[in-house]
Amino acid sequence: MNCICVYKSRKNNIWFSFLLIFFMSIGYSQTNNGVVSGVVKDVTGKPIEAVIVVLKKTNKRVQTDENGVFKLSNVSIGQTVFVIRRLGYLTIEKNVQVKTEGITVIDDIVLTEDLTQLNEVSIYGNKNKFAKKETKSIARLPLKNLENPQVYNVVGKDLMKEQIVLERTDIYRNVPGAVPNYSAGGSQGLTMRGFSNTSGMLNGMNTSPVYPLNPAILESIEFIKGPSGTLFGGTRNTSFGGVYNYVTKKPFGVFGGEVSFVAGSFNFTRVAADVNTPLNKERTALLRLNVAGQSEGSFQDQGYAKNYVFAPSFSYQVTDRLKFSVDLDITKSTYTMTTISIGSLTNVLARSFEDLEFDYNRSYTNNDVDAEIGVNNLGAQIDYKISDQWKSETKFLSSVGYYKHLLWTNLNVLTDSTATRVIRNQTPETFGNIHLQQNFIGDFKIGSLRNRMLIGLDYNNAYNELNRVVGINYDVINVNQPLNDFNAEKIRDLSYAKGFSASNTKAETYGFYISDVVNLTPSLMAMLSLRVDRFSTKGTYNVSTGIYAPNTAYQQTSLAPKFGLVYQPVEGKISVFANYMNGFTNLAPVVQPDNSVLKLDSQYGTQWETGIKVDILDNKLSGSISYYDIKVTNSNYKDAVTNYTIQDGTQSSKGVDVELIANPIPGLNIVAGYAYNENKYTRASTALLGKSLAASPKNVANIWASYAVPEGGIKGLGIGVGGNYVSDSWFETTNTFVLPSYTLLNAALFYDQPKYRISLKGNNLLNEKYWNATGMPQKTINLLVGLAIKF
Repeated sequence: MNCICVYKSRKNNIWFSFLLIFFMSIGYSQTNNGVVSGVVKDVTGKPIEAVIVVLKKTNKRVQTDENGVFKLSNVSIGQTVFVIRRLGYLTIEKNVQVKTEGITVIDDIVLTEDLTQLNEVSIYGNKNKFAKKETKSIARLPLKNLENPQVYNVVGKDLMKEQIVLERTDIYRNVPGAVPNYSAGGSQGLTMRGFSNTSGMLNGMNTSPVYPLNPAILESIEFIKGPSGTLFGGTRNTSFGGVYNYVTKKPFGVFGGEVSFVAGSFNFTRVAADVNTPLNKERTALLRLNVAGQSEGSFQDQGYAKNYVFAPSFSYQVTDRLKFSVDLDITKSTYTMTTISIGSLTNVLARSFEDLEFDYNRSYTNNDVDAEIGVNNLGAQIDYKISDQWKSETKFLSSVGYYKHLLWTNLNVLTDSTATRVIRNQTPETFGNIHLQQNFIGDFKIGSLRNRMLIGLDYNNAYNELNRVVGINYDVINVNQPLNDFNAEKIRDLSYAKGFSASNTKAETYGFYISDVVNLTPSLMAMLSLRVDRFSTKGTYNVSTGIYAPNTAYQQTSLAPKFGLVYQPVEGKISVFANYMNGFTNLAPVVQPDNSVLKLDSQYGTQWETGIKVDILDNKLSGSISYYDIKVTNSNYKDAVTNYTIQDGTQSSKGVDVELIANPIPGLNIVAGYAYNENKYTRASTALLGKSLAASPKNVANIWASYAVPEGGIKGLGIGVGGNYVSDSWFETTNTFVLPSYTLLNAALFYDQPKYRISLKGNNLLNEKYWNATGMPQKTINLLVGLAIKF
């Protein structure tokens, strides 16, 4: 008990010290220099990216972002001149009177195309638009992709627009080695490097596991490969295969947006609006609003899904040093769901879904048995520039997911033609997560060595309020005979007859992490990182008895080191990298057959990886190839003879990741990937030893290639073609029943203009029959048509 008190005292002192530093830094004296910002547009009013803005007669310069926005700090007060230029446009100069307070905004910056530079424009037009990987949230440090010793993939809005993305699984298929999976609770996830994860991060923060996200609010998704416990901890949002992070749309400094409509097969319709506007003349207060509503039927005889989202984002640049932002995401969804399990292979002769007698186009349920769920996310961030070398980043996210009601049907297969309809009734339930994070980010030199350092603290509070009945055997069906009546009212009667089980849990995690990237030479970098996590829970509180379940309370402390080396034989073009990374999962105590309690240690996943990254030919070709080996230790399993739990289990996941992103000629863009993975139990129970993980295919490939006419009378007219291949895998742990391989072919036509975009998309054009990791048939061939009006 004394040890716990000492730990808490030290922990509180750490928090107090960092918070004191942060709030003291807000009072840091301001300089007498000003800040200048603006938006650069072409003659049609469209923002221009990559424009260079130079303070004349100095070395100070800045480049516009994808929204045409720039901001330059530490500009001397008074009259000055800015030179604004971009290849393919006439250079202009702007005389500016820099103010002493607030931000000086340069109005009406319009660049005119230089017709004498058409050849140069064509050269610049070789824009590898799918290769935008620069992001600060991967390492939480100002690291370029070639400087990062970790493999990651980014799917951005350009690719999502071309593919008319309707749900997250459409996005995941663009990631090398990623296989979409599905949580019946309403979240969609994926398997990476052989490990499944159905909970993503939201702008780098932990969300509720219940998250019916609508892709309409997304700017991109970042996929960080391998165990990433050093930065992201051991929460339910991580896995040993990696972490994926949803990056939402943020406001920018010019009025604009679009309204879009998509319709298609199975009665699909979606209406969405994305509106951005400055709220004041100085463009320091910005607002962006995304709203969308969509509805879809099913290719089967029953089934539907609806989703509605309201997501405003606000930012305010208080001074040139201080900025804060607030993001809100209110999403609601109603849908039907059915999963399949194999009860016993003794009476099932089929060894693949293709061999079962179940009708691919029949649901065996109805629309009355459904779910109504939602999530409320409130995020906030404060960014403060402490000095030229250090900045502070304070982040907060409250994520509350809920089931208003959830009726989940599972078909437990008994024979090739019969199954038990088993119901879970979760009504109502809440899954919440509160995450608070403080980061200090530095970029400084010690002698001749450049250091990019991250020092961080975070607190995570995950809580559940559960109320459920599981294992209701509704009836036994024969797929070759008429079905009995199946309705929600009878399910509720059976639920109350069996009795609901209500319980609450809460778990708190305190984390401290530090990471430093040192430039030993301009071409050689080393990363040294470490995280310390303290996990604590009082256990499961039984609402009916008013007491905590015995042996469910526990505490664990985990360490997660990370080391990396990067060498660039051709600086800024080619990098050779290697890493050692660690992740962990907290494990609760286990009651043994003799009623003794086995206190478990954290389960660890450790990765060794090496590979090459390239960004060559003026960014026309980028990609990576890597080999990794992940070892999982401290897994627990039951001895087949004694039935005692043993914690010496191990698991091995190894493979190769390849990504290629190319822009070989103007207008042609290609993104492709391939991954090989072998994930097996190397020390486990007799039933699992030497077996492969379920739903973990060895070979996965993806490609998408599109061509848009870059100039002329039909500029913007384009076509895209792509596909996916997923090899077969095992559906269950005994490695007997097969989840078949599949190949998907998709294609799109589009006409993209400054004021509108018309799109046509065909999915699964081969009309392939395939099943996901929960055993459910997936969509047959389907078509979509979209229209977007831009302003």
